[in-house]
Amino acid sequence: MAASQQRFADPATERAFLRAERSERGGAIRALIVLAALTLISYILINPMHLPRDGVVAYSAAAGTLILLMAGFFALTRTDIYLDRPWLDLPVFVLLAAAMTWLALVLAGLAAYTGFPAHVMAMVQMAILVVFASVGFAGTFRLFLLWSFALFALFAAWLFTRDNVSEISRVYTLTNFSTFFVFALYFNWDTERRARKVFAANQALEAERAKTEALLYNVLPQEVAARLKAGEAVADAFSDVTVVFVDLVDFSRLAKRLSPGHLVELLNGVFSAADRCAERHGLEKVKTIGDAYLAVAGGMASRDAGSRAAIAFSADLIEELGGMANERGLPLQARIGVHTGPVVGGVIGSHRLAYDYWGDTMNIASRLQGAAPPNGIAVSEATYFQTQALLAYEARALVLKGIGETDVYVASLSRA
Repeated sequence: MAASQQRFADPATERAFLRAERSERGGAIRALIVLAALTLISYILINPMHLPRDGVVAYSAAAGTLILLMAGFFALTRTDIYLDRPWLDLPVFVLLAAAMTWLALVLAGLAAYTGFPAHVMAMVQMAILVVFASVGFAGTFRLFLLWSFALFALFAAWLFTRDNVSEISRVYTLTNFSTFFVFALYFNWDTERRARKVFAANQALEAERAKTEALLYNVLPQEVAARLKAGEAVADAFSDVTVVFVDLVDFSRLAKRLSPGHLVELLNGVFSAADRCAERHGLEKVKTIGDAYLAVAGGMASRDAGSRAAIAFSADLIEELGGMANERGLPLQARIGVHTGPVVGGVIGSHRLAYDYWGDTMNIASRLQGAAPPNGIAVSEATYFQTQALLAYEARALVLKGIGETDVYVASLSRA
């Protein structure tokens, strides 16, 4: 946006700016209206002590009309109509200018009593109006420019048709009015220019904040992110979470055959497939550890998922890996361990934040994957009883490292 244009290129942005600026400027406008009304009322009260009755009546009528118009403007600034229709500034100030002109002419007729020459009194009233308008035209500098030049031309025409005013007095009066006029123009232009710059900066800041939040929500569940932003320590207990631990078979041997770039590309394909499967079945990806993939069902971001979803995810992922193996001509197989039990979840540290899970349930799932055959699933007894209708399991009594003898249920999904 060029400063000289005083307008945003995008219509939606322009509308948003005008609404925000007019809402912000409304308080200052209403404060000036109250001050102006109190000033006029004070003159109405003291005029009977100094002016003839006809002058008091004429002044009170003109001032009263001006006060009523300003009261209407006061009420208008509190409505959505005012916020959404900036063109209203022009008719509002045309009416105010008409009322102020009436008041100026009344005062000009009372010059013998006030001691101020008529043209000087008129100049003062018009200058006051122009200064007020420099605040009142909120976000509408072009309209203010049109209105103020019209008012200046009318005042100049009136001034040079006045009798009994010397040439030097006309020049000085017009010069003084021009000073107010130029000041008001600059004030309105610069106020709007600064407001537009602040609005543009705030929009850019809001866009960056939205990007940051989107990235944060991509790493952490929204509820967790909100708690962290509020300064809370995040620690949760879950009584029934199904943990899925996926490990690629003979990945170290495969890594020796592939270049680093090819290896990373392959892992990205595998984990992207796992992410798609997790999204389809409502699981929550926790993290990757080397060539292993860890997910949970029933945790912070997967409360609606359970052990059945975990088994469906596992079968789906084995199917996906089989397709990748055929496509790439590589022996891609996985062992998957699944266990259901209590875990603790939370966020620790202050850098590279992630919502993680801890507890024996995690360790058991890890040990179970070692008991699974290639392209197979090994589950604990707790998971077996919840999912026995989904797969044909073979019961085995195995000794798992760090756990001891355990009943393990194995399902083989090996592809021919």
